[in-house]
Amino acid sequence: MIVNYRNEVWTPYKMESWSDEDEYLISNYGRIKRKKVTEDEWQLSKTSLVGGYPSFWIRKKGKSRTSSSYVHRAVANIYLKKREDQKFVIHLDFDKTNNEASNLKWANKEELKQHHTKNPELIKRKGEIKYSKLTEGRVRMIKRKIFDPNRRTRMRLIAKQFGISEMQLYRIKSGENWGHVKIDG
Repeated sequence: MIVNYRNEVWTPYKMESWSDEDEYLISNYGRIKRKKVTEDEWQLSKTSLVGGYPSFWIRKKGKSRTSSSYVHRAVANIYLKKREDQKFVIHLDFDKTNNEASNLKWANKEELKQHHTKNPELIKRKGEIKYSKLTEGRVRMIKRKIFDPNRRTRMRLIAKQFGISEMQLYRIKSGENWGHVKIDG
């Protein structure tokens, strides 16, 4: 038996391309019930994460294969009003797993961009260089070696030692890349 949350509302949900063998109910809390035509009881549908968003599996009409549907889009389709230019569903609290109708909102592309600029996770990562072979600590070591007045090691060997190109090394030396990193003491 499935226990309802306080003020939870269940609404039937069906897409044209879905098989007639299953029935679905979507709640305003982002839960999904599935009922097979051959059985008589409802079950909570299992969800899996696709790109961080919970999704549930449905059968396509006339085919034996399944497809996934995002929970947040299903909740938004049922419980939220949408203008014609709004194609995206945003999570107001930036939590992709919180699919309550009160946490979702339809948005157009411009509104989506504006919303993402306020994402705390994005703001936190803004200063980080994400896909670099080098870290600030390794760049400090490289700069110490490059600017050592008694250096006898060739630039090519330093580049090989750190797994970077000689061109990258010259860019670090000129300050074009990693110019914000200073050598300690």
